[in-house]
Amino acid sequence: MNRTPSYAQRQRRLPARCVAACALAGLPLLAAAQATSSVTIYGLFDAAVRRASNVGADGASRVSMDDGIFTGSRLGFRTREDLGGGLSALLAMESGFDPSTGASAQASPTADYGQVAAATRFWGREIYIGLRSTDGWGLSLGRQYTLAHQMTARFQPEGNPNSTAHAIFSSHHVARQDNMVKLEAKLAGVELAAARTLGEVAGNNGSDAWAVSAAYTAGPVSLGAYVQRLNNLADTEQRRIVGAGGNWKLTEAFTLFAGAMRRDDEVSPQTNRVWTLGASTRVLPNVTVSAAYLHDKQAGSARLAGKRKVAYVTASYAFSKRSDVYAVVDRNEVEGGYAKPAFMGTLGSQNGLVLGLRHRF
Repeated sequence: MNRTPSYAQRQRRLPARCVAACALAGLPLLAAAQATSSVTIYGLFDAAVRRASNVGADGASRVSMDDGIFTGSRLGFRTREDLGGGLSALLAMESGFDPSTGASAQASPTADYGQVAAATRFWGREIYIGLRSTDGWGLSLGRQYTLAHQMTARFQPEGNPNSTAHAIFSSHHVARQDNMVKLEAKLAGVELAAARTLGEVAGNNGSDAWAVSAAYTAGPVSLGAYVQRLNNLADTEQRRIVGAGGNWKLTEAFTLFAGAMRRDDEVSPQTNRVWTLGASTRVLPNVTVSAAYLHDKQAGSARLAGKRKVAYVTASYAFSKRSDVYAVVDRNEVEGGYAKPAFMGTLGSQNGLVLGLRHRF
């Protein structure tokens, strides 16, 4: 029997063959389409044991386990989808936590200066949605870092410290705000940004805020400046901040840091002038040493006049690109009418010694 398919049978089979061939040919296109979207899960666990003097009301010392000194522990998700034409949609959700207890961090006991009252915040570090262009402009909406916080990170060898005992700039400018609309652009190599925080208070500007910043990086030099205005919840006071600074990478292993900030208030006579100097050096391929000095001079009246000075030296040993151990020696001095920080028992001085372990994934 002749089993050779007839011409008609061959014609009927052709579409099926074409479908299979087209499907196989389309697999690379499908893979490419899937590659335009990405989801990144990441985190950082940083636990530090610190022994500090002058913690109790009687000046007693204490040993405690804290969240990281310079980097806070976190779990985060980031997504990016290529929308075509150089435009991408993005999303960020980052949760901070205390590594010693597992409790959520970044709570706000009271609403003020752009922060909504929240007993706890699961996504307390950042949570925003936005658009980003390859041309350098971007738009984002949600709970975000203030422009002042982003700029002052350039002034300090370890960025803005997570520990309040080691930070001064963030005590004035507020690290994060809720309900923020942020617009970014790049023009002739200059990174420009503007932010507007919605206080959501009917009838006044309570907790409203705005800020603008500019940054420029050329070779080993990175500079930044910002202006920020924050209203309190009652809309009876406005905090005004201006700052500038940057860093200079003198060699592949050595970088200098410097910055200054001025804060004054619309009603209160208080003024603060903050400046910092710092340096970071890689003494061995896996050993880095950093040091910084921060000085905050407060004035406005005899009652308010005072100072806070912070100095620290830290050294880290990297086991790998993701894991390291570090040590910190630090000193705080607070005097005059400067408000006593919560981490100190009495006005005066505090010495601290830290050993921390950090892992990124």
